Amino acid sequence: MSFLVFEGIDGAGKSSQVAALIERLEAAGRTVRRLVEPTNGEHGSELRRRAREGPPLSAQEELDLFVTDRRENVSRNVLPALAAGEVVVQDRSYFSTAAYQATRPELGLTPEEIVALHAWAPCPDLVLFLDLPVDVGLARVARRGAGDAFEEEGRQRKVRENFLALAERTPAFRRIDATQAPEQVAAAVWAAVSAHLEGAEC
Repeated sequence: MSFLVFEGIDGAGKSSQVAALIERLEAAGRTVRRLVEPTNGEHGSELRRRAREGPPLSAQEELDLFVTDRRENVSRNVLPALAAGEVVVQDRSYFSTAAYQATRPELGLTPEEIVALHAWAPCPDLVLFLDLPVDVGLARVARRGAGDAFEEEGRQRKVRENFLALAERTPAFRRIDATQAPEQVAAAVWAAVSAHLEGAEC
């Protein structure tokens, strides 16, 4: 069993790389569970709606919703899938919460302190951090249409700084250059995942 998580700022290409990895894992005979946070459940949907339409959530309300949504995802999806021997591939985890919520000064928490609040959650075996400059990510987001409250440029720059700091301190992180062509990114992702799976089975 393996818990694989994709992280990165908006526009890093996580969704397409999640799909590409799952295709390769399934072709290799693996049973895969695809998950995303925030989820499409009650709490995750409310987070997305408020980010898109408002009114804005307070920093504490936002953090509480993320944690509640994550608790449900872990108990209903992540742990049962891992117990069944499946490979879990998830788009975002508590590292995103740490990187994003720590940009809200009224919350008064560092990324490390937010990670520490998730001591109850399963730690990803591998974090595939798709990294790219903020202006490149936001240009990609703009081509998709209207953004949301999480995609403001100043905040995204702080988010990237937080991700880079977390990557330095977290052994599970693998930084991947997301400015490359999608095929090159997918090859780098597969190399990291293959090395992890081979090591996990020794």
